[in-house]
Amino acid sequence: MLKRIGLLERVSRLWKADVDAAVKPMRRDLRRLTEQIEALEKALDETTRETTAGIRRADRFMLTATLNEQHRSLIAELPRLLDEERIARHARAAIAAAPLLSDPFEHSVIQDVLPLDVYDLLIEAIPPVAFFNHRDPIKQNLRFPVQFGPTLTDKVWGFFDDVIARRVLRSAVLERFHGPLQRHFDSMFGPALRDRANLLPQSVTGGRLMLRRPGYHLGPHRDPKHAMLTCLLYLARPGDSDIYGTQIFRVAGDGDAGYKQTYYPEAEGCKTELVKVVPFKANSMLVFLNSRGAHGATIPTDAPADLERYSYQFYVSPENEALKMIIKELPADLRAMWQNKALRALPSA
Repeated sequence: MLKRIGLLERVSRLWKADVDAAVKPMRRDLRRLTEQIEALEKALDETTRETTAGIRRADRFMLTATLNEQHRSLIAELPRLLDEERIARHARAAIAAAPLLSDPFEHSVIQDVLPLDVYDLLIEAIPPVAFFNHRDPIKQNLRFPVQFGPTLTDKVWGFFDDVIARRVLRSAVLERFHGPLQRHFDSMFGPALRDRANLLPQSVTGGRLMLRRPGYHLGPHRDPKHAMLTCLLYLARPGDSDIYGTQIFRVAGDGDAGYKQTYYPEAEGCKTELVKVVPFKANSMLVFLNSRGAHGATIPTDAPADLERYSYQFYVSPENEALKMIIKELPADLRAMWQNKALRALPSA
């Protein structure tokens, strides 16, 4: 009867209004409480991160003090061991004597690139894992100088980074790859600007000490286009096997990358073929022209859990401002090959 005369509907509307009015403050309180909980969770996360970072810093200070005491006598020998002229003679001779290979792209594997005592010193100066970044335990990097790091690390790897890589190895590999670089310059800048390209001041960029563990995978790729040469020094320690080195790939229908960032040919529809794996051998260095083909690396998940692969990588690249100037002078088709990857699909790109 209430339904037929419409009273039930009217009572329901009135009841709903009363309920909404009663619940509305509760909703506001619930929303405010939710926001407070989220803020508290965020503050706790930040506190946890800060506490963890503080513990790591404390660990580093303790490690640094301990290692400095252990290395005191070796640190005293560094002026004699880190002789730039002696290291340069050895490294230049090793680089000049190494065969220059062209399949599937120009590369060279230099054996005994450093005097043995210098190589052993680099191994000894690798700092504990606590000094590497902790974002990804499978892929960790360390750049120099290391803040509050061990004195041996600071002096030995600082010398390698500033002197051996930037002065000795840079000039030696540029000389060894002079011929292939001419062809690369013609492809990137055109024959008319080859002489200008040869005058580009070349510097060392991207230098970093790398630590890789089981589960690491980097598919076939080419380094950013500004890198003319890539240098990879293998830092195998006593007892390390030579497996899981650098993979070298051939690329079907290969050509210049159409943008300046890291280039993954398979993502562009090109098939790749594994040609060989450069062994992870102590005191050896892979150098290659960043022009064709691709390279990668894989350490399978079923590798020994304690396996570690240390290496040092850097690029030989034109100084940024000088490179920008020559790119501005390129014909439109070549200049388009230096665009940002994100702009490729835009009509105005």
